[in-house]
Amino acid sequence: MAQNPLPYPFPYSRAADLDSRIKIPRPIIDSALVPIIDSWLLPEEVDLRLMRGLSNSENSETNNYHSDAIIAKAPHLKHTEHIAPGPNGTSVILSVFAPKEPTSAALPALYHIHGGGMIAGDRFSGVTELLDILKGIECIVISVEYRLAPETRAPGPAEDCYTGLVWASENAAAIGIDAAKIVIWGVSGGGALAAALCLMARDRKSPAIPIKGQMLLSPMLDDRCDSVSDQQFEYGSPWCGVSNRMAWDYVLGEDRGTDKVSQYQSPSRAEDLANLPSTYIDAAECEVFRDPAVLYATNMWRCGSTCELHIWPGAFHLFDGMDNPRVPLIHAAVAAKQTWIRRIMMR
Repeated sequence: MAQNPLPYPFPYSRAADLDSRIKIPRPIIDSALVPIIDSWLLPEEVDLRLMRGLSNSENSETNNYHSDAIIAKAPHLKHTEHIAPGPNGTSVILSVFAPKEPTSAALPALYHIHGGGMIAGDRFSGVTELLDILKGIECIVISVEYRLAPETRAPGPAEDCYTGLVWASENAAAIGIDAAKIVIWGVSGGGALAAALCLMARDRKSPAIPIKGQMLLSPMLDDRCDSVSDQQFEYGSPWCGVSNRMAWDYVLGEDRGTDKVSQYQSPSRAEDLANLPSTYIDAAECEVFRDPAVLYATNMWRCGSTCELHIWPGAFHLFDGMDNPRVPLIHAAVAAKQTWIRRIMMR
């Protein structure tokens, strides 16, 4: 039996000094984040068994445990499941977390697309952390279960997310949401799917009621993996360049990096970013996804779309998954997300 790959051998905060493979200058980790980033060292090579064991439910019993655990930490919510007819005879499961005592029959909705590099995770991944960020914001969270690569290559996962979104919009009254106030939330690999989903919705003119906004958080946008930030963090970083290319290979196979890849598979391939919903993009300064995120925002502005962009200095991939008021940088990043969500949902 193959052994799991070994964790990275050096503290991430000192990688540039200790790893002889790192040849080019790069920003340093914020001192307040050093104890956090150095407390968990990951393998450079992607191990599907490891990733799915850590983040993905294996059976319905575990699924129930996850939903129950989420509700246990958010007892003001109730959880329901819905099934939307998916592409090619498949079904797309949606988990809906809604207030037990809503103040309105039609609340804003946040459509959650989980992370995991498009190769791991499930619809419950990250929901507890998301609900923590949404404290004080009354809305309904809809989390979609999409098929994973490599079993389902892109754009299959994005098509699943699109199917779920259209179903939610068309059944807004039944699930208690305002179809005019749906915000798409995608983290890491989920950010790629969120961006692709918004391109699909624009191009297909469906849902009939336009999406209100999209949040792309440390998004995995570019299969070519050739930006400056990709090169700077090829080694010595959580979700480094080695990990990123391996995940994209799972997602796209031999087409990765070629002209065969479409914007629905890798959103950075889109040339026209006009007429997209209001967008929030953020990334960490010390991660491979930094420069593709900046370029995506720049191209949105070039095409006349609107985007709020944050690059968090000295931060690493997913450093702000849950608020920590004792670390000012984390608290600022979470507060920026909360402020944007409130502004977009309430207008």
